[in-house]
Amino acid sequence: MKRKNRIILSLLAAVSLAMVSAPAGVYASSAAASAVQDAGALSFVTTAKDAVKHMEAAGFVDTDGSKLQAVILSYDRAIPASSVDTDTYSIDDYGTTLRQEDLTQGKDPGQIKKVYVNDKPEMDAKGGTSSGSYVIIEVNTDYQTGRFPRSYAITMYAGVTQKKAIRAEKGIILPSDEAITNYTKETYVGYDPQTGKPRAPEYYNYAKEGSYHIRGIEGYQLHTLENGTAFHAVHCFDEANGQYWDLDLPYALYVPKDYDPHKTYGLLLHIHDAGSMSADPRLTLTESQAASNYASEDFQNLARKNGLDGVIVVCPAIPEFYAMDEAHPHYELRMARDNWTLSCAEPAIWQLMDHLTRQYHIDPDRIYGSGQSMGGMTIMAMAAQRDNYFAALLPMSCKWGNNFNKDYPFNGTTYYNMPADGTIVWQKDSHGNPVNYNNWLYMVSDDNILYLNTAQENTEYRVLYQDLAGLTIPREELLLDSTTTARKRNASIRRLTARPNETG
Repeated sequence: MKRKNRIILSLLAAVSLAMVSAPAGVYASSAAASAVQDAGALSFVTTAKDAVKHMEAAGFVDTDGSKLQAVILSYDRAIPASSVDTDTYSIDDYGTTLRQEDLTQGKDPGQIKKVYVNDKPEMDAKGGTSSGSYVIIEVNTDYQTGRFPRSYAITMYAGVTQKKAIRAEKGIILPSDEAITNYTKETYVGYDPQTGKPRAPEYYNYAKEGSYHIRGIEGYQLHTLENGTAFHAVHCFDEANGQYWDLDLPYALYVPKDYDPHKTYGLLLHIHDAGSMSADPRLTLTESQAASNYASEDFQNLARKNGLDGVIVVCPAIPEFYAMDEAHPHYELRMARDNWTLSCAEPAIWQLMDHLTRQYHIDPDRIYGSGQSMGGMTIMAMAAQRDNYFAALLPMSCKWGNNFNKDYPFNGTTYYNMPADGTIVWQKDSHGNPVNYNNWLYMVSDDNILYLNTAQENTEYRVLYQDLAGLTIPREELLLDSTTTARKRNASIRRLTARPNETG
């Protein structure tokens, strides 16, 4: 009898708790009825900490890099759709750490936009199901940042706190003060190429491996140092010191699923910028939307409409430092360096391109190049090294070229004067030896080039085409204000490419 009393008292306490914690619209009598119904199991009341069995972040690659789109919570029981809304949770993610001055477009980054349940662990354009054990928390992605963060793992971190009680189909799930997270806090120390010293430490939340997925890059094969499939390049010349090196080059490769060696494909090389230097090929796939776009059905279908059976896409991953050998454990692989030299990573990319054109059935007249900042400079340099190798180029936001012939007249003299002041141009090579970088030729290529440059940055390519080749380059301005749309930008580019020009 005493034992029975203890059980009843426990049950009454639980029912009382459920009544107090019931969310708006849930009557105490309903909570009590559920409690009595589940009394046999004595598990009708639990907390969010215990009820959530798994959390996954879902992202995609936007024009400004990878971006969190939703957080998927997996509960241990079914939840009616009417039991959750945007007030049920609070969220902490990369977007919510941004200030308005960090944005170039939009507002309220990363804030909760929509909450619904689903019977599958995925987003649903129709708003989910009437009941399910998965709660989908979609966040605002309608914004643009000025730059991509250090890693895709930073953009995929999330912490979710259940703030209100949820009336599940079996019992009550109480709020929890403790957030459900998928990350660890890490320290990042970058390298300053101007000073040759480490930058000040930066601290970020990094999503744990396996706790997220990023849509748009699934079709890429990852050839890494870790899995032993990186491309082995040999006898690669480095302009900074005149030496030759062997190295393993990581890269990501997209090959259409229906690839047929009897059909004909294009080949597209895309190179990342110096802000995303890493041996991890996923970084070059997520720093901008380029790689995701090239692997998309829209792009591949466009290629098919223009006479190809698809396009193979290769994205090399250039580490900031590379363990070349015992004597050079931190060899710098940065290409298009600020001392205007190309590292041995650039000829390594040439060897990779030659390997791919032998391995796959590539139309030699349909090879393309794109890149941003360091990658754009490297693409332009490569175009000058093998004339007419590329059918067309798309360099983006890159500023300068490379020195090929110091005796070529420029601007009325036989040199192009760039002061070696130790800030803009280095005074020492990669081994610390003094150098004099006063004589320059900015390379000029006669390939088809659509050059996108940020407003008020250097316009050296356009000016030097005019000075060295006597050609006036057509140009068009793209406005990026609140009235700009993708359709307007596309129209501007079509007007530009339709204009006659002296380059042929």
